[in-house]
Amino acid sequence: MDALPVLATARLRLRPLRRGTDDEALFAVYGDARVMRHASDPPFTSLADVARLHDSVERLLAAQLSFEWAVAMRADDRLIGTCGLHGFDWPLHQAEVGCLLAQAHWGQGLMSEALRALMAHAAGTLGLHTLLADIDADNMRSQRLFSALGFDPRPNGLYQCTLQP
Repeated sequence: MDALPVLATARLRLRPLRRGTDDEALFAVYGDARVMRHASDPPFTSLADVARLHDSVERLLAAQLSFEWAVAMRADDRLIGTCGLHGFDWPLHQAEVGCLLAQAHWGQGLMSEALRALMAHAAGTLGLHTLLADIDADNMRSQRLFSALGFDPRPNGLYQCTLQP
C-alpha cells in the first residue's frame, strides 16, 4: 500500500494527514496533556513536534511499517484525532492499533465509529486476522472502548481482537 485509502463512515472520514492544513489541529490533540496522559510520548510543546510527526508518519508509511490516518469530521474535513495500525507481524497477520481523540469529542462514539472502519479495512484489504491494543491499567475509557469493539484483555495491558473477514 503506497498511499492510505480514505475510509468513510456516517460522521467521519479517515484520511491521510495533511502538512500545513492539519498542523494546528494535530498540535491541539498531541499537545493536550489529558489526551496524551496514556500515550507513549509526552505532549507536544511546539509546531516543530508536528513537523517531526509528519516526517515520521511519511517515513513509516513508505517503509510499510505504520499506517496513520487523520480522523476528520465528514461535514467539514476538520481533524479531530488520529488512528492507525503499527507493529505489523505479517506472517501472523497481526498489527497493533492506536488512537487519539481531541477532548471536545470524547463520549460521542466517534472513535468507536472510526475504529470500526479501520478494523474492517484491516480485515478486508490488509488481510489481518488479529489486532492488539496496548492499554494502560488505569485507562478505563480506552478499556471500555476496545472491549465494546470486541477486544479481550490479555496479560501486560494488551487487548486482542480476532477480526472477521
